Amino acid sequence: MDSRLDEKKLYYQHVLSVWEGFCQLHKELYDLTCDEYLTLLASDIEKLESMLPVKEEIISKIGDLEKDRSELIEKLNESGLFAHKITRAHELLASFADLDQQAAIPALKNLNGLLIDIVSKIQDQNKKNQLFLNKAMISIREIKQGFTGKKNYTTYGADGMTRANGR
Repeated sequence: MDSRLDEKKLYYQHVLSVWEGFCQLHKELYDLTCDEYLTLLASDIEKLESMLPVKEEIISKIGDLEKDRSELIEKLNESGLFAHKITRAHELLASFADLDQQAAIPALKNLNGLLIDIVSKIQDQNKKNQLFLNKAMISIREIKQGFTGKKNYTTYGADGMTRANGR
């Protein structure tokens, strides 16, 4: 019986390690996304181009960690430690909730909360970056059309998309 508990604790440590990796990589991605916004504001295209491979590398590492998480779930399902089959991340976290609550600090719960917070911030920052890019593209289009001598009027349709009417 003790060996099963030790095995569960070992898997718990592995899950903690994976979640720490997720938090670290997502923090790096968030920092880069914020830097990307500042670079957009500065109109530094060269720096922006140099940031893209770094961003792709971080996203690739997150993908590798996701594969590790999937393999860990497979191992857990094969181990027979739990009566139920684990298919999703929240089920994985729930499976170790008892160990997490016994700890002085519920590390897994805290890491998961932190990860959710970071991902939410990344999504918000990406929206800001996209909004900036959309405004810049509209300005560039207006400047280009101004050189051709056309007067353009932009209206918004019911779907929120812009429609340009040239005259």
